[in-house]
Amino acid sequence: MELELPTRTPVTGFFGQTAFRYANYDTPFWARNNRSSGRWHMVGDGATQYLSLDPDAAWADLVRAENLRAAADLDLVRMKIWAVTLTQENIVDYSTFELAEAAGFPPDALVDDDRSRCQAEGHRLREEGHAGVISPSAALPGALNITLFGRRVRARWGVPTKLASAIPCCIVAVGGPPPDLVDRVRYEGDLHAGYEEYVALKAQREREARFADPERPGVPVRRPPDINAPEDQASATPEDLD
Repeated sequence: MELELPTRTPVTGFFGQTAFRYANYDTPFWARNNRSSGRWHMVGDGATQYLSLDPDAAWADLVRAENLRAAADLDLVRMKIWAVTLTQENIVDYSTFELAEAAGFPPDALVDDDRSRCQAEGHRLREEGHAGVISPSAALPGALNITLFGRRVRARWGVPTKLASAIPCCIVAVGGPPPDLVDRVRYEGDLHAGYEEYVALKAQREREARFADPERPGVPVRRPPDINAPEDQASATPEDLD
């Protein structure tokens, strides 16, 4: 089955935005191609950077990926958390399910355990010259992740950079995720609370729209009886009147 691709792509940008990533290396960035596939790339697509706007969302990605389900498991984690200062234009804005759907991209794909639709979309966006994408976190409902396409290198925190690929960053913590995170992480196979809320709200709006527009197709027209009509017609149901 072929994926119907979006035709209206919303874009945004960031200037001095702080984002977070876990990494035990001397840099949080990929300067070479990733060795494994991620949500928005396949092996061979090129270097791809994954960041979160909330440190808990960065931890949540690790907890979900490693399937850590007990607080005792989190106590064993020792990892560096990096903060980066992100200045980047031409980021595709799929930050809400509404924006993705309005652009023609299936909103459920944003958090689907099967990442193939996002990978195909990431390839398309990269081919069109976009710098990355912001999207809901699949691991921590309510949080946002930023994905950058292309190689990036580490720069000193607080020092202006001249290279577009250089991003200021520093280590802000070495340790493990907060113990309560296991109760907030959305693991593989679980429903995504953010997406379920979006679906429920959309259904509610559609119901309200149908009642607000009684002439809308598929909506039964409920008219009050005509008090001047003959008795047999005045007592007729709307179905009888149709």
